Amino acid sequence: MAQAPHHSPPRSDQNRKVIRGKIENITDRLDRYPLLEVIWERLIRRLGDRLAAIYGVPVVVHLAGKEIVRFSAYLGSLSDVALLSVFEAQEWNHSGLVVIDAAVAGANLEFLLGADPDTPIEAEARPVTALDRTLTCRLTDAVLDELGQAFSSARGEIGQVSMVCTRTETAPQMAVIAEAQTPVFVARLELGMGGTGRRGQIDIAIPMPMLDPIRRYLTEAYRGERKANDLVWTRHITGALLSAPLPIDVQLDRLMLPVREVMAWKVGDVLPLSANADSVLELHVGRATNCGTILIGRLGAMRGNKAVKLLTDGTAELGAPIAQLAMQLGLPAGASAEVIKAETAADTQSLVSEVRGHEAAVPARQGDSQALTTSIKR
Repeated sequence: MAQAPHHSPPRSDQNRKVIRGKIENITDRLDRYPLLEVIWERLIRRLGDRLAAIYGVPVVVHLAGKEIVRFSAYLGSLSDVALLSVFEAQEWNHSGLVVIDAAVAGANLEFLLGADPDTPIEAEARPVTALDRTLTCRLTDAVLDELGQAFSSARGEIGQVSMVCTRTETAPQMAVIAEAQTPVFVARLELGMGGTGRRGQIDIAIPMPMLDPIRRYLTEAYRGERKANDLVWTRHITGALLSAPLPIDVQLDRLMLPVREVMAWKVGDVLPLSANADSVLELHVGRATNCGTILIGRLGAMRGNKAVKLLTDGTAELGAPIAQLAMQLGLPAGASAEVIKAETAADTQSLVSEVRGHEAAVPARQGDSQALTTSIKR
């Protein structure tokens, strides 16, 4: 009788590999959070402009990669790190990590101290100083501010997110923000600064438990921008433009005198002007003297004060862009602040009513689904 083949048990090292693989396996996947794509796209778009304004040189930011890994694995993979900034999301009561490599830290120091952006400077290995820590805080604050705004603008229900740097470390072991097995979302941003090829990397590590308060929003598909919100905002900005004070300069006369005569002026001298009651005066709007005369008027008096009577109307061309925007919104260019405020409030109320109607419809649909399930069971 043939004996069944004997299979030897796997070696102990194979068992350890299998067990370790099961332990380190991350069940969370990025495709479960479609809204994160929108958040990071907004962060990249805004961060480049923010850093360019700070440094005074062009800054290009793009996403080099993103993943969800165990915190211990990510911390062990860090190399060539200059500074690690621990930040706190105050509304969510959790901490995250911004990791800045040596290249970005060096370029940040150079640009903030006024280095020539067109002169290449070789990066040198040196210990981190107190000046590095202080100036890197400005970079970290900019990244955290734009990250918070990216979360807030991606979905209105998320609300305001305030991210504040609490401390800065130089060793990864001192920047522990989560348990070793905690999954963290890591986004790697690659920065290109100036015109001499300065490149570096910034990592943003967010523990997944930090996102628990907004996880239900992150798992929903992006619904796009609401046109009603845009309309309300556009009415606000149009009303502000139409209500903005506009300086007007009236030119009585123009003198051409030799330099020696001007240098001889003293207090009490009288400058003769040729303007009289019949003279035509030039009016410049917004102190745009280089743009030529905008209006023509004649000097007169009204209620005991000097006044100018307009003889031409050249303001239509000046305010054409604003007037066109106002017409598209159904807002008359001469509308008062009260009219603008009333119409904006009406748009806002309409938007709130629409959202409440949508929220009321959701329980109704859930009730229909429950009734259908009960019917099927019967």
